[in-house]
Amino acid sequence: MSMAAAGPPDSILAGWEKDWGLAGFTPHGFCLAWQPGLIWLHAVSDVLTAAAYYAIPAAIFVLLSRRRDVPFRPVILLFAVFITACGTTHLMSAVTLWVPLYWLEGTIKAITAALSVVTAILLWPLLPRLLHMPSAAEMRRLNIRLEAQIAERDMANLRLNESRQTLRRLYARTPAPLHAMDRDGTLLEVSDRWLDLFCYHRQDVIGRKMRDFYVPEQGDVAEDHLQALRAGGGERRTERRIWRGDGEIRDVEATYELEHDSLGRLERILVALTDVTSRKRAEAALRASEERLRQSQKMEAVGQLTGGIAHDFNNLLTTIMGSLEMLARQSGLDARGERLTRNALEGAQRAARLTSQLLSFSRRQRLSPESLVPAEILMGIRDLLQRTAGAHITLTLPAPSAAQWPVLADQNQLEVALVNLVINARDAIAGDSRRDRSESPRPGSPRPGEISVRFANYTLAAADIAALGQDHLAAGDFVGISVTDTGHGMTPDVLARAFEPFFTTKATGAGTGLGLSQTYGFATQSGGAVRLDSTPGLGTTVELLLPRAAYCDVQKAPGAPVPCVNGHGETVLLVEDDTLLRQTVADGLRQRGYRVIEAADGNAALAALDRGGHVDFLFTDVMMPGGLNGVAVARAARGLRADLKIMFATGYSDRQVLAEWPETLDLVQKPYSLETLATRIAARLHQEAVLL
Repeated sequence: MSMAAAGPPDSILAGWEKDWGLAGFTPHGFCLAWQPGLIWLHAVSDVLTAAAYYAIPAAIFVLLSRRRDVPFRPVILLFAVFITACGTTHLMSAVTLWVPLYWLEGTIKAITAALSVVTAILLWPLLPRLLHMPSAAEMRRLNIRLEAQIAERDMANLRLNESRQTLRRLYARTPAPLHAMDRDGTLLEVSDRWLDLFCYHRQDVIGRKMRDFYVPEQGDVAEDHLQALRAGGGERRTERRIWRGDGEIRDVEATYELEHDSLGRLERILVALTDVTSRKRAEAALRASEERLRQSQKMEAVGQLTGGIAHDFNNLLTTIMGSLEMLARQSGLDARGERLTRNALEGAQRAARLTSQLLSFSRRQRLSPESLVPAEILMGIRDLLQRTAGAHITLTLPAPSAAQWPVLADQNQLEVALVNLVINARDAIAGDSRRDRSESPRPGSPRPGEISVRFANYTLAAADIAALGQDHLAAGDFVGISVTDTGHGMTPDVLARAFEPFFTTKATGAGTGLGLSQTYGFATQSGGAVRLDSTPGLGTTVELLLPRAAYCDVQKAPGAPVPCVNGHGETVLLVEDDTLLRQTVADGLRQRGYRVIEAADGNAALAALDRGGHVDFLFTDVMMPGGLNGVAVARAARGLRADLKIMFATGYSDRQVLAEWPETLDLVQKPYSLETLATRIAARLHQEAVLL
């Protein structure tokens, strides 16, 4: 029973014999008569011996891993492997008490034998070297020398630390903004100038990532650049935008210097910064100025083209209107003929208003500036503006105030500009089908469906004008008249073209695209400007900036009643280079009782005067070919006839030419009606000074 208790069951042995091919072998416990005490004595002894053998190489492995300086490491490692193999043989001795794995046990013993032989072979040649290892006395002497060397090293380290402190102080006090960071972008050092430039304290920045100080959109870019530097690439000079401690953003140019350790790995990154904020702002201002110059040149070119077209159209329209007026004066027209004549004349007058808008944009319109109170002008056209806005839109007008400055402007053109702005605001609100009316308007803007007019006084210095981007303005006092709507607003591309003539976002036939163009031309010609502020979905504000009037600069002469619009045989010298217009005006004046001498240019007019015939009135175009303009002809005529009455006609206002006329200027603007011209001539001949 004791044997049965010590040995494995027969079923288990049968299984092992089948699985491991152990048939014919007897476990070692059989030799011990399966005595339990004896079996366990051998088993426990072998297991404990194996555990001890395993513990010894484990301790050796720990020693070697922690002390890389231990000599003879390969032999010691081989010895540890040999001891491990010995422990495994003892473990197999315990196993074979029950399992007859004699082939595996023999194989392990063979490996152990081989390791022991190799270890013995390697150990004997090392014996002389082991014998030459220093003794304890020698080690003491070596320690004494080592302590002396350590003392020398400590002194050198002290001097090195002092040198480092000196260099650190020099680094901190350098007049350049410098910072040093490790390979991960953590700040190690910053100079005092760096702290002053960016308004931080040293304790607030050391240990932080440099990317924390970049503006958000540059954080990822800076991280990619740092990775490139670690990989050995990356630009050595970049531009960055850094947040200051006070919230301001500074533009800097960063120059990088890399420090590597003895293995060639990136250790530190030294960065020198150059503040280029002023340069960047100057470059941005220059680009903006160049863009404004290009825009101004474009608008000027379009204005010159527009003015030239308007001039030619004015000649044609004057011819058409004059012919229609003469036709209307003819007797014998039936009702249909009279209606067609009236329709044609009304169409010509509408075309005349269109050319007037073109002239306003091109700044060729003749202006009569005077001191005006904006609130009074607004009240005078209040009903017109309300009808223009419509019943569904709330029109808010400012109340008169003594604090509002007067403006120097042409009253008619100012009224037209205000009407145009209200029309545009109305159309923007009416066409606002995309906006959700439930959303809140921007602060300070009127409620949905509202047009608001406001006044503001400005004193603009040169810096303010530069910030506004209105380079053509002169510094001084200005009055702002703004019209704000709650319409759909303008996109940036529409905003950029808002002042171009004939540009419109309205449906075909809903507008000419000249409203803002005319307003722009009027404001610019008046010495002011127009500002646009628009956000899609929120509305638009158009502000007229007009110069403040310190006094009444120009007074209009009051119109006096004219006793007669027909002539009584007076001679009019008509100077006009356009043949159709000249013939039409001449026929109209003759029809009204005047004798007319026609001249196609200035030379022909002076030749007519030289012939000595009596001339009562000179009516001349301003701009003519042939080398003599209307003012030159008038000055020469004044030298020949001191009492000659002179009147000018122009399709657009040329200030430089008209400024050469030394007398009070009597000017009629094209296109004009023959009725108006005859009235003006009659007034002058009767010494009634009626000026346009």
